[in-house]
Amino acid sequence: MLKNKQKSSMRLIAICIVVSFLVAGCVEEGGYLGPKPVHPTDSSKPVTFSDFTPKEGPVRTLLFIEGSNFGTDLTKIEVLIGGIEAPVIGSSGSKICVMVPRRSNRGDVVVRLMDKDDKLVKEHQFDEVFHLQSALQVNTLVGKVDPQTNTSSIIDGSFAEAEFQSPWWLEFDIDPETGDKIIYCIDEENLAALRKINLTTEQVSTVFMKGQAGVHQVKSMLFDTPTRDTLFFVDDNGRGNWNDRHQMPNLFYATRGEDFRKVYPYLYGQCSYSAVSMKDGTIFYNTWQTSQVFKAKEVWNEGAGMWDGRSLFSVKSNSNDHVFMVRHPDDLYVYMTGFNGVYRCAYDKVNKELISSVLHVGALGGGSGYADAPGSAARFNRPRQGVFVKNPEYVAQGKEDVYDFYLCDHNNNAIRKVTPDGEVSTFAGRGSVGIDGQVWGWIDGEARETARFREPTGICYDEEEEIFYVADRNNKRIRTISVE
Repeated sequence: MLKNKQKSSMRLIAICIVVSFLVAGCVEEGGYLGPKPVHPTDSSKPVTFSDFTPKEGPVRTLLFIEGSNFGTDLTKIEVLIGGIEAPVIGSSGSKICVMVPRRSNRGDVVVRLMDKDDKLVKEHQFDEVFHLQSALQVNTLVGKVDPQTNTSSIIDGSFAEAEFQSPWWLEFDIDPETGDKIIYCIDEENLAALRKINLTTEQVSTVFMKGQAGVHQVKSMLFDTPTRDTLFFVDDNGRGNWNDRHQMPNLFYATRGEDFRKVYPYLYGQCSYSAVSMKDGTIFYNTWQTSQVFKAKEVWNEGAGMWDGRSLFSVKSNSNDHVFMVRHPDDLYVYMTGFNGVYRCAYDKVNKELISSVLHVGALGGGSGYADAPGSAARFNRPRQGVFVKNPEYVAQGKEDVYDFYLCDHNNNAIRKVTPDGEVSTFAGRGSVGIDGQVWGWIDGEARETARFREPTGICYDEEEEIFYVADRNNKRIRTISVE
């Protein structure tokens, strides 16, 4: 997905190109100025291909294919670059204009021309290839903000009009009925609303408001891993005291069958911040008080008449903090971000137990800072949501753990990357420094040389499209990170 300004610019360029093609072919015999009829290639005449230009460029480069008898009916012209279909902008009959698509790295240029009955008349592959200049780019997907006051609200609508109050946590989904790609977004740290971002239709809607759902202060959400038909919400219910843990729910749930619009209590307990659902359906959650990790619904409480969670361990020496849990896709580990570090605990699949957490990267004492380095030499400042992404190089090397971990480093205004071996690097953000010395802000562009974020908190990943989506909290926008 591209930010709206880019889309508008692209449309304007496309319109100009089409107009130029029309003008070039509108002078008819006798000096009459009128539109040239649209027609496919003439199958009774030869089709020739002479060249294409330019030979290199980034995504969205306008590429021109020259020759003869192409026809002017764009529905009968197909161009593939690197095996990826390229949008056809226009054709004068002797020149075709297309836009270079994403992931066309292979570079071979193929043109197919059909007749009026959609029968293939000519297919041609050029000997030369187009060299795609790829770069990791940060763009703005959606989020309208008043430029004068830097304010926004909860407003639904198209990507051009929708607003967010303060996007906090993201979950990626694919609608099993429509195939639409969806991002669910907790808008505002304490959940003012659950928003639905439809990437396919480019529309934003509100699933429910806080007052409608009965939730208190939702801090995170997750799908149940076995079916993905249930969406859980983890609630800081304000009950930090162990003795009054049964007074308020700390986990709620909503079902796909009800479009996630109705929310029900699932578990009562202390105020909580996050949870994970393993492949076998086992749920673990953590609490604010002493950062304890619990296994859900393990102990029957006769007096309260409900199931309690069973305490397993404290993430860090019985200390209190905002800790956020993320399940490893292969159920090898559960990662926990908090105490200015990333902790890791193994999952015992046989006994369905989490083994006590160990610091993976970050300061041993939990001190904040900013440093790309291995292990305990790395520094974070309020790490938040993270996501695992498969690394093909690890797969080729036959490694057991083939996933890197990408997370939002809130106060460092960056997206960080953690390898299975504990190497920490900055993936995106902090790409430029202002005259005031600040590295935060709202700037799109090359991920490490230009782009800036302002307190990012939520992140999810579309594996098929290889796109990261980021909840850029204080910019009040949803950003993307992708190779283009």
